Parts: sequence; C-alpha cells; structure tokens
Amino acid sequence: MFSVPVAATFVAQIAGAAVMAALLFGFYRQYGKSYLLHWTWGWASLAVYQAAFLITLAQAFVYALPGSDPGRVAVTFISGLTAYLPVAWFVFGVREIVQRRPVRLLHAKRVLIAVAAFGGLTSLAFIGDDVISPLRFLSREGVKSLVATVAFVAASLMLWRVRKRREGIGFTLLSTAFFLYAIDQLVHAAVSVIFTAIGEIPDFAVYIGYADFLLQSVIAIGMTACLLEDEREAAELASVEIEHLAYHDALTGLPNRPLFIDRLIVSLAQASRTDQKVAVFFLDLDRFKDINDSLGHSTGDVLLKAVAERIRRCVREGDTVARFGGDEFTLLVPRIENVEDAAKIGQKILETLRIPFMVMERELFVSASIGISIYPTDGHDAETLVRNADTAMYRAKDSGRDNYQLYAPAMNARALERLALENMLRKALANDELVLFYQPVVNVRTRSIVGLEALIRWKHPDLGLLSPAHFISVAELSGLIIPIGEWVLRSACRQLRSWHRKIDPALTMSVNLSALQFSQPDLVDLIRSVIDDTGIPSASLQLEITESNAMQNAENTIHTLRELKSLGVRIAMDDFGTGYSSLNYLKRFPIDTLKLDQSFVKDIASDPRDAGIAGAVVTMAHTLSLDVVAEGVETEEQLEFLLRQRCETIQGYLFSAPVPIEELEDYAIELRRAASS
Repeated sequence: MFSVPVAATFVAQIAGAAVMAALLFGFYRQYGKSYLLHWTWGWASLAVYQAAFLITLAQAFVYALPGSDPGRVAVTFISGLTAYLPVAWFVFGVREIVQRRPVRLLHAKRVLIAVAAFGGLTSLAFIGDDVISPLRFLSREGVKSLVATVAFVAASLMLWRVRKRREGIGFTLLSTAFFLYAIDQLVHAAVSVIFTAIGEIPDFAVYIGYADFLLQSVIAIGMTACLLEDEREAAELASVEIEHLAYHDALTGLPNRPLFIDRLIVSLAQASRTDQKVAVFFLDLDRFKDINDSLGHSTGDVLLKAVAERIRRCVREGDTVARFGGDEFTLLVPRIENVEDAAKIGQKILETLRIPFMVMERELFVSASIGISIYPTDGHDAETLVRNADTAMYRAKDSGRDNYQLYAPAMNARALERLALENMLRKALANDELVLFYQPVVNVRTRSIVGLEALIRWKHPDLGLLSPAHFISVAELSGLIIPIGEWVLRSACRQLRSWHRKIDPALTMSVNLSALQFSQPDLVDLIRSVIDDTGIPSASLQLEITESNAMQNAENTIHTLRELKSLGVRIAMDDFGTGYSSLNYLKRFPIDTLKLDQSFVKDIASDPRDAGIAGAVVTMAHTLSLDVVAEGVETEEQLEFLLRQRCETIQGYLFSAPVPIEELEDYAIELRRAASS
C-alpha cells in the first residue's frame, strides 16, 4: 500500500494543490470573484488532506506506530476533517460561476460544518487499529470517493449545461475534467471495495495516483480558463452596459436624446429614398414641477416611469419613444401616410395620460402638451424637426395645455416674440416698470368698499400699459412668476397698510397666487414674512387660488391651505364653476370665500341656465358658511338678481374698473362720504 512511487505521487499532488491554491488566491485578490475564494479553499484543503493521508500511511507502514498513538490519531482526525471539504468548496465555486451569484453564506457554512463533522467521525470510527483495516479503509476512502463521484458529476453537469451560452472552451474543459475526475473517484471507491472483499489492494491501484495528479492538473487548467473567459464576458457585459447607459435614460430605460437623434437621422435618410413622411412629437407634462415640489422627487420619478410606459404602449414596435430630460419626451414615427395619422397618435397619447395614475397610494391627474412636426413639410433635418415640434408644443401650452398642435411656420415668429417678451419682462422687473391696479370689492347693500383686489399691469416704455393677458403666461413658463408674485404680494400689503390709515382699517386685500407660487415649499414662510414686515393684520389679507389649480393635487392643496390658515389669512377660491372640483373636496378645503366666475354672471339677467347656476352657487356657499363674491358685474339687472340671491359682495365695472392707486383713493373717499351722507 505504501511505496516510493505512491509517496512521490502524493508529494506531487500536495505541491500542485498548494501552488494552485496560491495562484487562485492571487487571482481572487486581483478580481474579487467569490468563486475564486471557494476554489482557493478547495485546493488548500486538498493539499492538507493529501499531506495528512501521506503522513498516516507513513506512520502505519514505515514507522509502525500503534493506532492509539496520539500523533497518529491527530493526523488521522485532520485527514478526516479535510476529506470532504475540497468537494464542497469546488462545487460551491462551480455553482457561483454558473449562476453568476454567490451562494448563501449561511447555507455554505452549514454544509461545510456538516461535511467536516462527518469526515471527522468516520476517521475516528476504527481508532486504535494498528494497521489500516479494509473496513476502516472502506469507511474513510470508499465513502468519500462515492460522495466525491456524485458531487463532481453534478458539477460537471452544471458546467456542461451553460457551455453553449458561454463562449470559449474553458467551461467545456472544466466540465470534462470534473466528469473524468468523478470516474477516477469511482475507481477509488472500487479499490476500497476490492480491498474489503479480498483483503489486498489490487496491483493497478499503484497507477491511480498518476491519474489523480493528471486530472487535478487538467482541473486546474480548466479553472484558470474559466476565470479568463468569465472576466472577458464581464468586460463585454460592462461594455454593453456602458453603451446602454450612454444611449438610454437611466430612470425610464427609454432612449435618450443622442440615440433619438441618431434614429431620426436614419429614418430621414430612408424616408428621402422612399418618399415617406416622418412624424416627430415633442411632449411636455403640464405642471409636473408642482408634483415634484409638493410630493418630492421620488414620487415624481415613479410618475415619470409610469408616464413613459403609457406612452410606449400607445405606439408601434418600430416607433421610438425617448426621454429628452426632465418631464420632456419625444416620439419618432418613421412612417405615416398623412398628417391625420399623426394627429390621431397625439390624441391617443393625451387620452391615455388623462387616466388617473396611482403613485405611492396617491391618485394623480396628469395632462400633457404635444407639438408635432412632419417631414418633409416642416423640416429636412433632425435638428429642425425637433426644434419645430418643440415650438408647436409651446403653442399647445399657450392654447390651454392638455392638447396637441401641428407645427406651422408662423409659430417660429411667435416663439421669437415670446423669447423677446421674456427678456423684456426680466428688465421690467428690474426697472420697476410693473405697477399694481386695484379693483374694489363692494358690499351690494351698503355700496361701500370692503376690500380690494390687487391686479398687475406693465407700463411698457414703448407699448404702453399692458394687461396680464399679454405677459403672465410667459412669466409662468419662464419661472419669473415667482419673483413677480412676491413683488405683488409685498407691494399690495404695503399699500393696504397705508390705506388702513387713510381710508378704512377694516379693508381687506386680495392677492392672486399662481399655480407655481402655490406649489413653492417656502410659500407659508413667505406669507408670514410679508405680514410681519408690512405690519398688516393677517385677517386683512386674502389669498386667491383658482379652482383648477386647487384640484391639481387636492390632498396637497388641503395641507397647504391649512398651513396658510394657521397664519390667520383668509382664502378665496377664484373662478369658481369653471373647474372640476367636487362637493366633497369643496367641503374639505379650508376656504372662506367663493368667487363666482364672470362667465356665469354675464348673462344671468337673460339666460335661465346661467341664472340657475349662479343661484345654486350662492345657495351652496351659504350652506357651507362661505362668503360669495360675484365677479364681472356690469349692469343694474345683474346687481338686482344677485341681491335677490343674497349675494353679499361684488366686483365689476358697474362700480369700478381696476384703477391705479391715486384714483382708487379718491374713489374710496368719495364713496365713504356718500355712504355717510
């Protein structure tokens, strides 16, 4: 059983296993792959096992130590502990490289402890035998070889199944080597059975050590080849991922601007050869910034992904949906028959987006503005088509949002005009060209002024006095509405303080808040600061929000209004009747006043339907303990109707148009004298 050739094969296997363990550990430190660490421990434990087994043979046959010798017992126990560990660690490594994910650490520890304990127990089963008995040899080597056979066959099959998906010969080589090594282990098991049966080791067993060394060398080569191929594949995957990130949006997974432009250029080249039309859509979500500011960017990101998915479902497989950035999306339809087809696609997208979104247990309503340009009528190159679609999108926003617009050449002139207007508006803010006019709010019974509404005007040096209709939309799109809104608020409150001393300390001041202002996170702090700086009573300030803005995000509106109410200010809902608020939300909104929109007041004396709506609004407001202000009152007939409906206060040209400070003071003083007389 023990001879110089046998000892030489053991020494060769020990040295080879130790060298392989050191080599794989170096690879592990360089590449950090956990399967390399498993294989490192596998080779290291194999070297320890082979060394312990060689020492056990020498102790038994060369030095004839008794079985109870402490040194022999210790070495035998070490041999048993490490007998099964190489098998387990090799299989762990194979599983990780095949599945591309680490084995669970807890499971691995349990398996390693179990196999080590089993090996240790079997090594001590026949402790005390002076010679290695056949039964003892079978319990240690035979069982270990059978277990190794099964494990290496399993490892071979795992590698064999993925060889077609993994380029190179590394996985095939390692699979074959493990299979042959399994057969080799089966031969070991057969030798132990023969030894048990006849009491002698067969003559051919002396050559098994050579086969062991050869197959272990092939396994080592296979592992190295697998490592190199795995690293090459990882580099290729990283390259693909980098390329994907370079041409796709990280949040939605959609193509980004460079990829969209590339595909558009290709589509235009094909369309020029086949005389086809190409449609380019530019889509921008309406008031998306309000959602980001009020609910946070995480909610906004989830909403953007949901929007992207809906848009993608509206188009064909060959079309391209891309995200340009922020809340802007583009769509390329490389082949359409006529302009009407593009319009149908735009309408389909709008209708799809109108369906409420459920985001983080919130129901959100989203609309979009879409601009459409068509090749070749609206441009012959990618840049021009995208720019013209963008221009058409802004036209859709100017037209009230939630619609699509086809590009028309006149839009470019309008876009340039809008840009020039924005620049002039910035200068107007810096040069104090903005002024406030005030329209009285009148008590219909006493015909006295009880409040004022601040309305902005622009004293343009060349164009004269401009109403908000000429510049507010540009201010909102450019974000200038924020500093302009703060200027209006501070100026109106300072003027109110002056009028409290000159005219009436009970006067109130109404100031309109735009949707962008209302969504500002520091709105409450701003209002508090203005009240403190100007010294007006908080109850004399009334903030007006439109019904449509209030319903953009009703729950957030309720929260913000409650914070504002905590300051003591009054809240009015402007343009009531033109939006889509429900009675449930109206009941929950902490408001003080409803302002009946002038579109319902205009014909109340002649149109029964408008009269019915106006009467119903006044009655409902009284039921909810709300004040009512009727806007746009211009005739005595309208006034008489509102008196019959018990509407308390009105605004309109019947009493006064919006006027500058000086005229308002004279008018208010005259009214007060008339009332007192």
